[in-house]
Amino acid sequence: FVSRYSAMRSMLMLYAALLLQQMPLLCVAFLQEGISIRVAAPSRTGILIQHESSPTGAETADATSSNSNNKGGDAPTPEVEAQVVCPTTDLKDELFDLSASTERGFKASREQRKRVQDIVKKLAELNPTGEPASSYYEGNNNSGPALDDATADLAGKWTLMYTDAPDIISLDSGGLGPIPSAAKLGRIGQECSPPYIKNVIEWTKPEFVKSLSLPFSGSDEDRILQKVVCEASATPADPTVVDLKLVGLDIVGDRGADDEDDSTDGDDDDNIVRRIQAGPAGLIGSTPLELRGFLTAPFGKFTVKYLDEELRIIETYQGYLAINRRQTPGEEWF
Repeated sequence: FVSRYSAMRSMLMLYAALLLQQMPLLCVAFLQEGISIRVAAPSRTGILIQHESSPTGAETADATSSNSNNKGGDAPTPEVEAQVVCPTTDLKDELFDLSASTERGFKASREQRKRVQDIVKKLAELNPTGEPASSYYEGNNNSGPALDDATADLAGKWTLMYTDAPDIISLDSGGLGPIPSAAKLGRIGQECSPPYIKNVIEWTKPEFVKSLSLPFSGSDEDRILQKVVCEASATPADPTVVDLKLVGLDIVGDRGADDEDDSTDGDDDDNIVRRIQAGPAGLIGSTPLELRGFLTAPFGKFTVKYLDEELRIIETYQGYLAINRRQTPGEEWF
């Protein structure tokens, strides 16, 4: 009776510790008769536990024999220290590896795509965020979660890690037949700033253009950011679904360190000449070119399958996946 009571008490302590730590998954510890579990300390990947086994059966006979040979000594109690890793961590690590090895999914095989889908299905069952679209509720147009929600939120800057969407994969086609592309696809991301969501595409100078040293082509570090601007909305009745309406397009030129040299002082004609000589990025300039229409058009919707502070997985209404990783301070590229 004492052993069973101890096991139940230890289980309750473990459960309470997990709740207090707000773990994305309640790791399950299986208790067997004669085994007690006590929480030692939380770790990055799970909960570190220690369990003691009470000797039974043959072990009891061995312990009795040992005691008879070692009178006055205490029977040794075997202790085993185990690291329990939450499944979420392993699934995310595998997803990160697949994203890198398949080059954002652009070169994924059928088997690799199937594996990603299986991982996403498992992670969706472990989603720690009940209302991931809360910041896009009507009347809650801020850059953070709802006032009554302390969990992760969509708002922020995200970098695409993996997708199987044909319209995105086709961006890296490399040109039309024998004609090379005039721009090279760089990073892809999304800027979520309620009530807007901007799909960001980075275009850089292709290698063949760098080798030609053409006039009016700018520096090798130049890039252009294309941002498709959508207005987003969600409702508490369907807290994982975000509806999109196309609003317009932003285009930003970025010359990197050379931007500091583009002073606006001096003659306007000289400034125009310098910007032309700086190539497309210099001509556009760092001030966004904002194209807006008088009307908005439906742009589809997506469902948030998984969201935590680091990872976001969405599924478009066509059934395609987009897996993004949150940009951290110092790593932002737009």
